[in-house]
Amino acid sequence: MTNAQNAPALDRRHTERHAVRLAGRIFVPATRVTLDCIITNLSAGSAGFWCAEPPPLETEIVLYVGGFGRFEGAVTRNFQSEIGVNFACHDAKRKRLEEALAAFVKDGMIAVTRLRRFERAEAGVSLDCFSLASGEEVPCTLLDISLQGASLRTDRRPPIGEVIHLGKTRSWVVRHADEGIGVQFLQRRPAE
Repeated sequence: MTNAQNAPALDRRHTERHAVRLAGRIFVPATRVTLDCIITNLSAGSAGFWCAEPPPLETEIVLYVGGFGRFEGAVTRNFQSEIGVNFACHDAKRKRLEEALAAFVKDGMIAVTRLRRFERAEAGVSLDCFSLASGEEVPCTLLDISLQGASLRTDRRPPIGEVIHLGKTRSWVVRHADEGIGVQFLQRRPAE
C-alpha cells in the first residue's frame, strides 16, 4: 500500500472530520482544468468532496474551500461519488484550519470569516465598481480591505470562485454575505 493510500487512515486517527456543505472549486495543474465541487467533510488534514467530473486517484489538485482557503493535495479515494483528498500543507496552515473548523463548529461560517491573517481596515480609498470576466462593470462600495482581501457591498453575487477585477487587481470571490461579497486578492503572474 502506498503512503497516499494509507494516509486517510492516519488522518482519521489524528484529526477530527466535520460534516460540511460548502461551495468549492478544484484546479488540476496537470491539465489546467478548474471544476466546481461541493465539500462534504473537512478536517485539518483532508477533505471529502463531490464533483461531476472527478479526477483520477493520485492526481495532484488544488482545492479551494469557500471561507477556509486554498489547499494543495492528492486524490486518495473515490468511493460512492465522494472524492477524498489529503492536504500537503505545513503545520502553521494546518493549525489555522483547525482553528477555523473549531470556530465553524461553534458559531457557523460568520465565525470563520472573523479569523483573519491580516487585520482589516475601513477603506481609505473609494471604489464604485468591480469588473466581471465579461467586462461588465458591477456597482459596489468598498467596505473594508486588508493585504489579503476585501469586503464589498453589492447587489450582485458572482459565484464563489469566480475571478473579478477591482481596478487592476485580480480577485476571486470567497464568500457571500448579507450585504455583498468577500474577495481574496490573487497574486500576479510573473509575466504580468
